[in-house]
Amino acid sequence: MGDGRREFPVGLQRQADAGGYGLLAPDEAWRRVRAGALSMVDVRDAAQYEAGHVPGALCFPLPPTWMARLLRRWWLHKVLCAARCPSVAFVCDGATSTRSDSAARAAMVQGFAVAYRIAGGMDAWHAAGLPVEFGPCGPCASPGDAGGDPADRGGRDAP
Repeated sequence: MGDGRREFPVGLQRQADAGGYGLLAPDEAWRRVRAGALSMVDVRDAAQYEAGHVPGALCFPLPPTWMARLLRRWWLHKVLCAARCPSVAFVCDGATSTRSDSAARAAMVQGFAVAYRIAGGMDAWHAAGLPVEFGPCGPCASPGDAGGDPADRGGRDAP
């Protein structure tokens, strides 16, 4: 379920196939973000997000441990717009980081019709010369929060 135009590393493609999500190259992801056809979620730590992220990306840090990710992943449905987003992509550090894999798998479980992982993460994003923006990582909705419409918050949760 890749972007249909690229060959991705075999191991990365196997993870995507097993998780039921697709892979996108950074340039294709950026094209879709600009067209409004893709919502981007950065799952790196807050400090990494603040040091430079995909313009408009939601900050949703996932802990590096598997058990902590399991406890947090069910928040995706409340924080993101599963019923309204045409597709969502997750980005993390680089090709060896597994946080975006966990997030994409969780999105599929949560009912997103289409979920992607950015192949190569922010390392590949920077290497492609794509734009980044800087700014704070606002808090995500708590489990008791109704969530609201992320569009009302400019794609991010208000601080």
